Amino acid sequence: MLSDETSKPESKKRKQDEKTESSKKTGLEDLEILQSSKRRKEQDKRKRPRSPEDPLEGGSGSAPKKSHVDEKRPAPLDIQSYKFHRELGEGMFGQVMLASYTSKKQLVAIKKVPKQPSKGNFTCIMKEARLLKIARGCPFLCHSHATFQSELHAFFVLEYASGGTLYKVIEDQGSLPMKNIQFYTAEMVIALQYLHSNGIIHRDLKPENILVDNNGHIKICDFGLAVEGVFGGKKISGLTGTPGYRAPEVLSLEKYNAGVDWWSFGVIMYEMATGRQPFAPSLVSAQELFEIREKKLEYPRHMSQEMRDLLPKLLEMNKTKRLGANGNIREHSFYARVNWSELENRKIKTPFQPKIPPADKLPVIHPGFCAETSKRAKVEGFSDVDSNWNWQK
Repeated sequence: MLSDETSKPESKKRKQDEKTESSKKTGLEDLEILQSSKRRKEQDKRKRPRSPEDPLEGGSGSAPKKSHVDEKRPAPLDIQSYKFHRELGEGMFGQVMLASYTSKKQLVAIKKVPKQPSKGNFTCIMKEARLLKIARGCPFLCHSHATFQSELHAFFVLEYASGGTLYKVIEDQGSLPMKNIQFYTAEMVIALQYLHSNGIIHRDLKPENILVDNNGHIKICDFGLAVEGVFGGKKISGLTGTPGYRAPEVLSLEKYNAGVDWWSFGVIMYEMATGRQPFAPSLVSAQELFEIREKKLEYPRHMSQEMRDLLPKLLEMNKTKRLGANGNIREHSFYARVNWSELENRKIKTPFQPKIPPADKLPVIHPGFCAETSKRAKVEGFSDVDSNWNWQK
């Protein structure tokens, strides 16, 4: 028979074993409750559609992040937001297409420029983007609504000018009435003075680069050959521009300033009055320069006396005496009746009102570049939307 001292430790051990067993049961019960709760949650989740805020399966528990493109890019910066209708033209630096912004059925012109980093054209792309943004400050310069890019191309969304080019206007009419020449050239004066005050020389002014917008006002376009930062007495050099519109100092490889634009302006004015250029264009610079030096200008009978006085001051061989670069052209008698304030505010009636084709009636084409993504876009700081473009309405 065991003594009392022997039985007490055994009793204590049994109580501890019972307590441990009870604890195990409680733990198992808790685990079963937790697992049951998780099963119910999973069943509920399968019954309802997954919310964008729900964590991804196997994720860290945070909401899924949208891609940088989807999160940051407003609709005007997506090529899929546009329908393309036809080609408007193709120049040295890119192709221009007629398109419509789908949510508004608003017609725009989209310039497509290939991105060629091996040829260093990123600098040219960024320059044109800057100039098109600066142009927003003048009503007679073609400006950008938006700029964006894909893997292979940079896109400039521009105003669509349904009136075509000044070249087409001259071609259709042969020569323009004096009042129309006064109107168009006065708007060009405002545009050129704005560019030059911002240190920009266009360098390729010609009728093909002057558009007539939807209301009949002119828009100088195509800044592909333009230069920036020409202020004060600074001069630049370079044989560039279009034959027939190049100033003599450009042809003779001298340094020049904004006066080269005023020479081109004079050539265009003469062409508007006569239907032809004053000097025969030539791809050979020396031959074109000889033509300018030797040819005497001829004035048709219908040309006003004021215009006969103005043209020689614009087509002045001496670049330091040329009007525009030297003196204020607005003060010339040819523009005596122009209300410059009303003109700048586009309040003067235009010579004609172009017809705007309805976007939903135009055929739609599907260019290959529409399938390009923007995942590998490389031109930093290029994408932009004009805050004054009411694309959201």
